[in-house]
Amino acid sequence: MLARKLLWLLVAAATSVGAGESRLDEALRNLKIPPDWLAEAKTDYSTATPWKDARLHIRKLLSEGRNREAVKLTYIYHVVQKNGSPDGHEYPMYLFLGGEPAWAVKVYANRLRDKPQGHAFDYSALASLYAQYGEHQRALDTLNDAMQRLPDPPWRINAEANIHDKLGDAYAAKGDVEKATEHYREAIRLFPTSNQPYGRHLLHRNAAKVQAKLDLLGMKTLDITQLKDGVYRGTSLGYAKDINATVTLRGGKITDIQLRHEEKIEQGACKSVPRQIIERQSLQVDAVTGATVTVQAIVEATYRALQKAGMK
Repeated sequence: MLARKLLWLLVAAATSVGAGESRLDEALRNLKIPPDWLAEAKTDYSTATPWKDARLHIRKLLSEGRNREAVKLTYIYHVVQKNGSPDGHEYPMYLFLGGEPAWAVKVYANRLRDKPQGHAFDYSALASLYAQYGEHQRALDTLNDAMQRLPDPPWRINAEANIHDKLGDAYAAKGDVEKATEHYREAIRLFPTSNQPYGRHLLHRNAAKVQAKLDLLGMKTLDITQLKDGVYRGTSLGYAKDINATVTLRGGKITDIQLRHEEKIEQGACKSVPRQIIERQSLQVDAVTGATVTVQAIVEATYRALQKAGMK
């Protein structure tokens, strides 16, 4: 979770602004649960509906951008009625997807306060949130905690590979290319060896996704002017299914990117990421809260298309 065992006290103790207060510290200090807007958020959904059905409705709301209604229902089920997901893992997840990162940080930090074993997803999610706030060392500490508390077989290897992947992301964000490369390579090695009971058909594709990150990590500049004009296609595995990118090159520039996908909760990434790539003529794009997997998949699919245009 963190290098310091008492990070969770940060939420309760942060009552004044210090000279070195981070964005996250400030966000946690100003956090109010529930927020004032919750009472004003409207919903006509019957909260007598069982959670197994309510969760699907919440996901639909998130896919439609109705975040506050989704967060309100998540809060009612998990805090007010206490009949949400049995182990509570969907509570912070929908807060994050609903655009409430500081709230999600607090819930995840409380869930991981005693550093439980086998909660690889929670550790990874909290690390992603820390990275979003620029708290790269906290992200690394969280992932290192996860590595010491891997789940038992048959999911141990898959979890280890995923954590190495996330460690690569964290070191890349810090600018430590050597360490990022080390962890990406280990993730690539581990994914195909997982003996998990299902989902094995995705393991080589997961390794390929990490390989694309490794390739992009070593790319100093994106020299589009040297690529051949034309229309090229690339594919990557998104959160739901494949994301297919059709990239048009004209006059030494990317002039258009069209996506075909089935992403449900993509928080506008399928519009904003292609726009950023075209405006910047670069595969370096801004993060989109709650859509990390989709953003990475769009970048990878675009990269795969550019490779067909002659990119080395």
